[in-house]
Amino acid sequence: MKKTLLALFAIVSLASCKDATTAQFKSLGKPHIITMYGCDGRIIRQWESTGSVSNEAHSDGWYFEDAATHKLVEVTGPIVIEVK
Repeated sequence: MKKTLLALFAIVSLASCKDATTAQFKSLGKPHIITMYGCDGRIIRQWESTGSVSNEAHSDGWYFEDAATHKLVEVTGPIVIEVK
């Protein structure tokens, strides 16, 4: 009975997820394209991550592993993050 209730709860929880939340879970572990923009709207730099991009706690910053260098990159500012 407990397993049935737990499974039902899990199904209801997943079914009630918003589209953005569902997309966020689907993107876990996938490469992302991270683009940094300048004040004038021009692209300053662009990276591809090896997997998911994480956000800094209590900050507007993001961090990820760069696929080209395999080094940690931390960015903040006008950033656009897209799943590849």
